[in-house]
Amino acid sequence: KKGQPKKMSDSLTDMESTLQEPSNSKRWIIGGGSALALSLVAILGYSNQTSGINSHLNSPHSGGPPVVVSDGNDIVRLDEAQGNVVKSHSTRPPIVESSGNDVVKITKTLSSVSSSPNIFLFTIDDMGWNDMGYNSGDISEATPYMKSLAKKGITLTHYYSQPSCTPSRVTMMTGKFAYRNGFQNHELLHNDYTGVPLSNKMMPEHMKELGYATLGFGKWNIGHCNSRYLPSARGFDHFLGYLCPGHGYSDHNCGTSAGYRDMIEGWATKSKDGTTTNYEWTNGSPYLGTYDTLLYREETQKALRKHFSDDDAKPMFMWLAQHGMHSEYDSDPIPPSDLLNEDNKEYLKALKKRLDEEGKHSDEYTKFFKMRMITASVLMSLDNSLKNLVETIEDVGQLSNSIIFVNSDNGADPDYTQGHPGNNFPLRSEKFSYYEGGVRVPAFVYGPGHIPIKSEGSTYHGMMHHVDLLTTFYSLGGGDYGDLDSDVDGMDQWAAIKGDTSSPRTELVLNLPRSKTWKMGEQLTSEGIALRIGNYKLLHNHVNDSWFSSEPGKNFHTGDEMMAAKCQYDFYTISTTSGCVFDSYLFNVLDDPSEKTNLWYDSDYTDLKASMIAHAEHLAAAQLNDYGKIIPEYYERGHGEDDSTYTDAFQAHGDYVVPFDCDVIH
Repeated sequence: KKGQPKKMSDSLTDMESTLQEPSNSKRWIIGGGSALALSLVAILGYSNQTSGINSHLNSPHSGGPPVVVSDGNDIVRLDEAQGNVVKSHSTRPPIVESSGNDVVKITKTLSSVSSSPNIFLFTIDDMGWNDMGYNSGDISEATPYMKSLAKKGITLTHYYSQPSCTPSRVTMMTGKFAYRNGFQNHELLHNDYTGVPLSNKMMPEHMKELGYATLGFGKWNIGHCNSRYLPSARGFDHFLGYLCPGHGYSDHNCGTSAGYRDMIEGWATKSKDGTTTNYEWTNGSPYLGTYDTLLYREETQKALRKHFSDDDAKPMFMWLAQHGMHSEYDSDPIPPSDLLNEDNKEYLKALKKRLDEEGKHSDEYTKFFKMRMITASVLMSLDNSLKNLVETIEDVGQLSNSIIFVNSDNGADPDYTQGHPGNNFPLRSEKFSYYEGGVRVPAFVYGPGHIPIKSEGSTYHGMMHHVDLLTTFYSLGGGDYGDLDSDVDGMDQWAAIKGDTSSPRTELVLNLPRSKTWKMGEQLTSEGIALRIGNYKLLHNHVNDSWFSSEPGKNFHTGDEMMAAKCQYDFYTISTTSGCVFDSYLFNVLDDPSEKTNLWYDSDYTDLKASMIAHAEHLAAAQLNDYGKIIPEYYERGHGEDDSTYTDAFQAHGDYVVPFDCDVIH
């Protein structure tokens, strides 16, 4: 019933049987109405800052023999060979005029759409598999609008990321796997002397060359020590957001206990004669105290209305890199009441009632679930922000010529002891790991004027990665992605997403050793391999980690059990924290998406394993540059004792994190 979530025991039972089954949960309807005079803190039952089973994985299931490395078959073609062709469930006609709770109002037919669509990339920070409504078993109604929008679009079930924030953003913006830029295992902090090398042209730069206006909001986290690393110098006409891994939702304090605030705004403007571009920036002090999800929602709305008030407006590329649902000690995550609607608040009360009615739980579970309710509220604010974005795009007459791509940057952090927890269950492990829980993330695309009616409501099972966004968007914008840098790893996925062709991607290179001379068995580096080819994923020298459910009594966890976060790679060394156990793994992630069966020691897979190892050795030796060596050298300059170079710069700008004139990496 509306407002009455299932009991946890009903929602999260029999994990294996639900992996391939669609969810039967009812949709939570978003409605209007006046704000309730209700304290969110009271609803959530928790005022201090400090996971559930997915309904289905939407995976094709191949019953055939193992795919060899040289086979070249992609997972969609294999699925079709088994007769499991995905079909659209949409019956909506091409033009719909409606009001009220419907997702959109379409006003143009496909034939009237411009060849250069507006492109909106809506990235949610640390959203896990079990946090997205159409996958979730414990807070499925925290994102009702995303669920409804995905039903009108195409859901991507094998979409991959890097395992943490900086590497993921590097791959999104450059179209290159993280190892090519030396960022495969590094979180960029406030005092880092590193940034993405300037030889890498970024996504907004490419889109500008195609005639796009480019705007960015939210999290950057891929370089700021020199102003040439800032977003406004890397292709964005205007950017408002922050630079650290995280920050306070309202006080904007850099979340790494840096002691500085973190919000910056920048512009790229042409000189009067049009011959030069000026890059300007200022700290974000005027926005201090504003909950940042609300800030980005309001500023996005203003930017859209202003831009499209011009009849000759350029097409727009916008990256909305949301702060939510990032946790890890970020202060004041509970959103202001006016960011939630009445149905949201009723659902939060229902969640609290469920906790009370299910009987006595351990103190740890009660603490966990109260924090999980905060997670639900943060997700609700994001869900409503996405709704506001789509409605604004419609209001300015651009919905039928817009494509909205929603993704998570990486897997969730399920540690409820340091903030509101995300959840990846039943996928294995967490953020910072190369198990599926760290790198296989929710994603869907919506574009009523560009997605064929027959494809609406369908799922795309093709392998896709962040690197494919640049090439896909570039092609959608009218460019030939063959004109991009020769070492771009991305592929144009649009035809495959729509169902016109099979998936072009057969391989993911998630992690490689930094040494070009590395060979299997040599201990020249402590880093490992994370490589997927076809249905198989190889993890070499990877920490052993577990599964973290949100169901009480089953696989329940504390922060001490999450080994991937404790045992991280860090350039040439790995953690020596007590309890870290490193091993090698081989999984068939198509048949075993939860990665329960390690095939590494199975003699039937000896040849496959040898082929994948040889391929990893070849890739490591073929690296086109020495960034794997250069980036750590720059990194070392910013760690150790406090450096007056950056502290003086921060203090001179009101104790905000700002550029401090480091040497740039070209």
